[in-house]
Amino acid sequence: MRRTTVLLTAVLFLATSLAGCLDTLASDSPPTVTMKITPPGAVKVGDSVTFDATGSSDPDGDPLTFNWEFGDGNTASGMSASHTYNSKGTKIVELCVSSTDFDICEERDVIVMPADAAEPTASIIHYKDDDCTGENPPAGTFILAWICEEEMETSDDTIDSTTTIQLDGSDSSAGDASSYLTEFEWDLDLYVDSDGDGIMDNDVDLTGEEVEWTNVWPGEYEISLSVTDSQGFIDTMTIDVFINYRGAWAEFTIDSNGTSGAGTATFEYPLVYHKDHSSQTHSIRYVKIQATYPKQDDDWVIGGDQSSNRLDLYAYNGSQSDSETEEIGNTTYLADEDQTAGDCSDDDRCVELRLSTQHFRNYNDGEWTMHWTVDLVNEKLTDVTVKSFVIILEYK
Repeated sequence: MRRTTVLLTAVLFLATSLAGCLDTLASDSPPTVTMKITPPGAVKVGDSVTFDATGSSDPDGDPLTFNWEFGDGNTASGMSASHTYNSKGTKIVELCVSSTDFDICEERDVIVMPADAAEPTASIIHYKDDDCTGENPPAGTFILAWICEEEMETSDDTIDSTTTIQLDGSDSSAGDASSYLTEFEWDLDLYVDSDGDGIMDNDVDLTGEEVEWTNVWPGEYEISLSVTDSQGFIDTMTIDVFINYRGAWAEFTIDSNGTSGAGTATFEYPLVYHKDHSSQTHSIRYVKIQATYPKQDDDWVIGGDQSSNRLDLYAYNGSQSDSETEEIGNTTYLADEDQTAGDCSDDDRCVELRLSTQHFRNYNDGEWTMHWTVDLVNEKLTDVTVKSFVIILEYK
């Protein structure tokens, strides 16, 4: 009986140990392999080619090793490597990423052409709109469009307008008469990985020589056009696209500051700012909010200081329904006689609130797009008819 007990104990111990090992193996997952080759497409004899596996990862956090075979007998190790081909032909490149329990390999063809082969040129035709008041655009090579909404109704208190951008790559050319362009591929935002492959600047969002980019929000975008020729060469051009906005309201009344509180008109607008980009690309430059109203109230018959109108602007970094929304600025510091912004007549008060990079950096939580709000508040006991109210979103 004693021996039987010992054997049974040993068996139970071994079974428990194996169960733990099997659980460990079952819970391990293979790594994800991402391979980027620069330049993409065909390359020339003698050109340096960069191979990068930076986007590869292991879901279990296991350490990874990287081994490259370049298809011509040469090898390298490490997350990235460079190689130069000395002969033409199609080379099969293999990347193997190894974790604790897995080896995952991926192959890619690299076409090597003669050193004197002609290459294509990608070209995007750029254009710039005048602003909504007819002012000329700034100098530079980019695409600039304005969304102009005049005579808005007060019920249009949430700005949700988009536009269509015409993209034209017809100035692109093949290297010489012996080749021709076979593909036009547009990536509509180099900071967004729309195909989910871990590489942001290789997405194909539209194809074609001339395309329409629809439903584009106000904002700043860096886009690219990649053209491929019949030899397999690829050339890419990038360009910035800026979409500005101006909305104007006129002749609407704000209730007086009575027993139920100050009369207020609230407007909500989209804003794009990404503080994680060190170059501050994809970020709004200014929000300009302007209001013009009469100094005196014509209907006030009692006299005294209450016949003098007073409106102020208050800006918030979120929608009114968001409990975390904060006030980020207002115009209450201006004396009545200092509300003279812009081309203001002697009979009016003109108040402007301008939000800039400092406001966005301090109060934005880093999300890609959000809605901010502005209140136009009546501080006096009389109703006020606003002559003009304007919101400008300026990215360029």
